[in-house]
Amino acid sequence: MWYLMLNDGQHYNELKRSIGSITNTMLTKSLRELEEDGLLKRISKGTVPPSVTYHLTDTGKDLIYTMGDLFEWGKNLMEETQRN
Repeated sequence: MWYLMLNDGQHYNELKRSIGSITNTMLTKSLRELEEDGLLKRISKGTVPPSVTYHLTDTGKDLIYTMGDLFEWGKNLMEETQRN
């Protein structure tokens, strides 16, 4: 989801390259689950060869912002804990 937030409308292979060490099986499974959960949409242009892009939905974008806030909270908590 982070990579789609940074560059919306990526193709499967672009996502795979961005993420790095992920298997095709795991990426496909993750994309399907995110689509089923309404966090991303898969757009097929119906061309030959197939051209499919992935986009975050508004719900997915909302979740990214929430996850960013949670990350900042955790980071601040770790810093505070290390000072004590």
